[in-house]
Amino acid sequence: MRVLVTVLMTAAVVAGGVPATAHAPAPDADTVLAQTIAGMEVTLAVRGTGQVPGPLRVDLIPHTPVRAVPIEVTVRSHISATVVADSVRFDRDSARTYPLLLSVREKGPHWLELRADGEFSQLPFQVKLPRAAPSELWVSWAFGVAAVLMFTAFGAAALNSRAIAVVLGSAAGVALVVGVTLAVVSPRMMPATVPLTAAADPAGRPYAQSKIVLSDPHPVAGEPFTLRILLVDGATGRPLDDLVPHHQALAHLVVTSADGATFQHLHPRRTESGRLEARLAVPGPGAYLVSVEFERDGAGSQLASGRFDVAGPPAPVRMTTPARLPTTPRQVVATRPVSITVKAGPGRVQPWLGMAGHLIVRDRQGGFLGHAHELGSMTTTATPPDDTVHAYAPTLRFAFTFPEPGRYFVWVQYARDLRITTTPYVVDVRAQTA
Repeated sequence: MRVLVTVLMTAAVVAGGVPATAHAPAPDADTVLAQTIAGMEVTLAVRGTGQVPGPLRVDLIPHTPVRAVPIEVTVRSHISATVVADSVRFDRDSARTYPLLLSVREKGPHWLELRADGEFSQLPFQVKLPRAAPSELWVSWAFGVAAVLMFTAFGAAALNSRAIAVVLGSAAGVALVVGVTLAVVSPRMMPATVPLTAAADPAGRPYAQSKIVLSDPHPVAGEPFTLRILLVDGATGRPLDDLVPHHQALAHLVVTSADGATFQHLHPRRTESGRLEARLAVPGPGAYLVSVEFERDGAGSQLASGRFDVAGPPAPVRMTTPARLPTTPRQVVATRPVSITVKAGPGRVQPWLGMAGHLIVRDRQGGFLGHAHELGSMTTTATPPDDTVHAYAPTLRFAFTFPEPGRYFVWVQYARDLRITTTPYVVDVRAQTA
């Protein structure tokens, strides 16, 4: 019996060392979404909740510059339309975490609604609860059986029924072995996370059709206006209602001037089904190119594009000249991958949109737009740290392949001290020789 007790104690230690997440996912990872609202870039982190009804923490992290404006945050259930709202006021020029404690009453799809400075946005997220995996149930059953058999064996031994005690003790040992084996093996068998959406339709979904509309059909340089992206299903013509988060945003909007001198990377607001909006102003007259990247549930990422013209007086002469893109090899050849290393130091950088850095590429004509993420942060399997954490080394490394010869405009973006830095570059790409 002493041997049996030793086995039981050892098994309990081994089983206790197995993380709980090995058997069933936590109430999934936080939902992190970037949003451009009230003239600010704000990251919203919806923290997971372990029970319903229960508390729901929402952290708002504005990036510099920060305006002193109130933001109303509402959680709305798709199922029952229950609403819980609260508000927070940002401090001027104070980039930090602003927490809100709301609540949810049920699991399933919800809306996170924002209102600030006359602007409105509605972002989707899921409330998920941990669900016991079959392996966890078997582990619990095995240890329960072992405990019952162990105490029964002790009782038999106390009554001098040695034969029965030996049989029961042996059975308890077998149950323990089964339980420990399942506890150790099941983490390798279970997926690390549970997807937030249903499995993709093997047939996919048709591409969205898009239209760019301006609140002012004749915008003037320096004057704010609203850019609207209207998205409809390519087959039904109905407004899209199935956008899902993509690289920690519901959509990525890139606006550049034809000459590459002006660049804006925004995250438009979803104001209703199939409608995204962004408030912006551009510094000078001329032609501007629009690219919007988004993802439909079950259909992968898609890119919509357009252009608009701006009137007004000529902009002041820009004295800065973009630097040459640091590549290896120095001579960039079309269709051949190159390594790009950018020094963002001194000091470590913070994640933004889940990565240490972003590289956005556009050709001179505006017919091509590509992007790449910083290699070190892209390949890690760990959950990205919070935007407030200086988690990454200031040497940013990218890999990219330029599709055709010609001149390209390149912008590298990263964050430090909750300030997003954008550095412009140019690169001339040679044709591949025979």
